[in-house]
Amino acid sequence: MIMNKGIYTKENVGNGVFIFTANKSFVEPKFGGLHEENEQAQCVAIVHDGNALFFYPEDMDNETHILLGLEKEQIGKIYPTAEEGMKDTDGIGNTKALAASGSEIAEKVIALDLCGLSWHIPTLQESVLGHEHKVMLNTALAICGKQPVKDNWYWCSTRKENKRNFVLDWNYGNRNYFIQANLNWVRPVSAISLNSLNLIKERYNEEDNVQ
Repeated sequence: MIMNKGIYTKENVGNGVFIFTANKSFVEPKFGGLHEENEQAQCVAIVHDGNALFFYPEDMDNETHILLGLEKEQIGKIYPTAEEGMKDTDGIGNTKALAASGSEIAEKVIALDLCGLSWHIPTLQESVLGHEHKVMLNTALAICGKQPVKDNWYWCSTRKENKRNFVLDWNYGNRNYFIQANLNWVRPVSAISLNSLNLIKERYNEEDNVQ
């Protein structure tokens, strides 16, 4: 049936980049126009082996941000090399630690409310995964009327050393690290297993009913 073409649920979606909708459906970007009347696009997801990494539909405030004032101290684990930094998987913990240290941008990211997901500043690993799928990711964002990721430096929540965090250049994919008071872009993400989407859906529906 043509109306089912290119649209999936968490039970049958495969690996790839998809438009994620308010109905918790995954739509292949090339079929986005076919389903736009019945499926309201919310964000874009990279699905890989039963897990999904969601990319927020726009950069925070559409402007650059410092991660934390230079006078403030971060807490949490340090990854002294990019190779070590790629092992960091705790973006939520990193972002909460930044907020606890007084990071205004981290507080804003944590406060985001979209699809019932918990949003955070991406780890180095998540940023690299996003860049590896950059062409399809930005294509999907553009197709559903959202903001593509810029060819510029974006913050990672992964710490490199005291008062310095990793950054990723979305133009060439270069990894570097900047002092926390530098101005860079922030694109929030949310990471979750597909099996957990039922819990998210139930919570999201309950919130809609309350409103």
